[in-house]
Amino acid sequence: MQLGWIDFSKEDRQKALDVISLLSEQGAVDELGIGIVRDAFANYFFPGTSTIQTRAKYFLIVPYILRDAVDGRYGKDVNRILRAIDTEEKECGIKLLESNPKAEGVIGTRVLPKGWVARKPSDIYWNGIRTYGIFCDYGLSIPEYVSLAMKLNTQKSSAKLGNRNDEAEENEKDDSDAGDIMNVNFWNLPIYYDNWRDNLTIELTNEEALYLDKQIQKGAKGSLLEYVLKNRIDMNKYEDFVSMAADLSEKVEEKLSYMMKLACEFNNLVYMARVRFNVMLSEEENEVAVSEWDRLKPQVKRRANVDLSAVFNKLELHNPGTYLFLSKLQEAFKALDIDAADELIKKRERQLKGINRAKLNRTKEFDHSKWVGGGELDYRFSNARRIINDIYSGEVSSDV
Repeated sequence: MQLGWIDFSKEDRQKALDVISLLSEQGAVDELGIGIVRDAFANYFFPGTSTIQTRAKYFLIVPYILRDAVDGRYGKDVNRILRAIDTEEKECGIKLLESNPKAEGVIGTRVLPKGWVARKPSDIYWNGIRTYGIFCDYGLSIPEYVSLAMKLNTQKSSAKLGNRNDEAEENEKDDSDAGDIMNVNFWNLPIYYDNWRDNLTIELTNEEALYLDKQIQKGAKGSLLEYVLKNRIDMNKYEDFVSMAADLSEKVEEKLSYMMKLACEFNNLVYMARVRFNVMLSEEENEVAVSEWDRLKPQVKRRANVDLSAVFNKLELHNPGTYLFLSKLQEAFKALDIDAADELIKKRERQLKGINRAKLNRTKEFDHSKWVGGGELDYRFSNARRIINDIYSGEVSSDV
């Protein structure tokens, strides 16, 4: 199947790329359509993050580029400025690799210096930049920000030319506040330096790390992300979200503890469905899937015990189809009716993909040794850990 879209604008193009990325991200394949719940939990625990963020430095590289882009150096044409932003992001990627060819998490590593990526750093990090108050969020997209900034710059220049001197008659003077509407502060960047491109590296400076730590805590109030940073939790001692929840659930506030409990219980239910999916897809030939199901068998009733009403209500989700599927699946597992559970899984995939594209209708076409559709739910634990580790490393850095 080919997928296309009419490219009315950069925003339309970006929305299409967002959808495509959800289908192609490693480890994020959503065969059973539970991504809406998984992502809602992830946004609750780790707001401002995404599965394709790589390093914390981009939370500052992107603002530096966007701030510079509207200072007049690229002229006034919005489309030209947007192209210049793209070029600048690519050049920064090249600089990062030149400073350390083995640096992890540099966006575009596999294609630079000749090629570039479809999902730019500014696309990947924009939501987080707004969430954390690095950009003073006016609900703007990047093209809207550029367009507004250029309009304000033009108005500011006109206001300067138009202001009359104090010797004019009172009713002929320009209002002394004439430029106030132009004094929009887009950025909260107290650490910006004109020479930030010099000696650019993927690691945060001490000053940058301290700033990001503070901004993320302010922008992620009440979240697990805030708690981790505020209490200097070492996430490296945890293998996954479940192990972290087990350790921290008695330490965090009651509401957050309850949501962590719900997330772990939801994972228990979904993981059983994913194991059954792989058992069926491989026609019981995938040894890992079969072994996992044998391990889970004695726990099926317990693992199906999640309050789905609470999950959807607390996350403010309104998706009747997903709720109905999960409720029926839960009932089947609780009754130990695995045949009914399998049939529900098959039906769900057909509803989402259609009969011809559903993998469970074409089991002979797939490598029965390969796992498909994701495993335990991560809720962006791994991505958040990478960002937090960058901040911790920068905070102990002397920048020497």
